[in-house]
Amino acid sequence: MKNSEILNNFDESVSDDGINFGYIEDEFSTGSNFIDTSFSVMPILLGLFVVVFVAAVIFIVYIQTRNYRKIKSAGMDPITFESDLKTKLAQSSLLAPKQSLEAKLEELSGLRSRGLITAEEYAQARQDLLRDWREG
Repeated sequence: MKNSEILNNFDESVSDDGINFGYIEDEFSTGSNFIDTSFSVMPILLGLFVVVFVAAVIFIVYIQTRNYRKIKSAGMDPITFESDLKTKLAQSSLLAPKQSLEAKLEELSGLRSRGLITAEEYAQARQDLLRDWREG
């Protein structure tokens, strides 16, 4: 039998609907509408995430640049600003423990006995201390 005879005798009544050659369909389906919907929305969500992430990074860079310029214009070093601020605060009297009234009066007496202040300055400073202590 020749090839042409085989082709001519081919039974076209056999349908290829039931034949599976291992091809993957164009429309992939997991059988679940929720999963199919999730996979179709994933590119949109990923794109949205990228846009939000890039916007956040741009905002952070903007804020840092603005802070840098503000600190620089105030005449301070932006690199060591936080450490400088903490050092100044630690050395200030704001965080120092308050002296008792007795300690302040003793210090005042010591200044007068060493001759660093006059008797009038001593009396005035003592009155100011006592007035501040009474006012609370």
